[in-house]
Amino acid sequence: MEALIGGSAVTSRAKKPPLGFSLVEILVVITIIVIISAATIPMGLNFAKQYKITGAAQGIAAEIQRARAQAVKRNSSRGILLNFNYPNAANYQFTSLDPDPMTGNWDGAVYPGNPGNCNQVAANYGVVPAPPNNVIDPDPAAAVQSPHGTPIDLPNDVEFEAGQRNALLFCADGSVYAVNAAGPSGGAVLRLDPNGVEWVLTVRDRTTQLSRVIRVSPGGRARVDPQ
Repeated sequence: MEALIGGSAVTSRAKKPPLGFSLVEILVVITIIVIISAATIPMGLNFAKQYKITGAAQGIAAEIQRARAQAVKRNSSRGILLNFNYPNAANYQFTSLDPDPMTGNWDGAVYPGNPGNCNQVAANYGVVPAPPNNVIDPDPAAAVQSPHGTPIDLPNDVEFEAGQRNALLFCADGSVYAVNAAGPSGGAVLRLDPNGVEWVLTVRDRTTQLSRVIRVSPGGRARVDPQ
């Protein structure tokens, strides 16, 4: 393109934009990506580990609330058990102690005697029954007649902090008792908090050693301790 400046013709040429990136620019971008990745990948892995154990604890707390709600909804006279480490380690399952609603048959060969009301827990609920009872619903061959839920597995490598079978018993008024818990300090899985009020249940990831604590109030309310 030509223009007249002071009577003279001057030719101007438009500058062409540079093509692509220089090697220095590419190296700068790669360095930034590496730095960001190095900072975020460990955070992401840690989040996944935390999410796994927290999710397991929240699942147990939800099942505790469900067992309590079922006891209240059914107006259960004998109560509902939520068994831990049952029927196998790292499983949990709820079982109604009321007889089969269709037949009225009772699990007399499974539990020690025909229990009365929930407030007789100390006399009638000494142990959690041994497997394979209450795995099939119903299982007349194993003398199991009462309704119960499907066993729930904890996530891989997550387990209850101790190996003994324990259970919580929920009554129609929403109250809760510990079963197979030795003495005032509770049992191996369940223990009584030092405050003397709440039952405490701990789950642990044996690979990361992360753990979460679930607390159950005397009224049957469950909550997961914050991290």
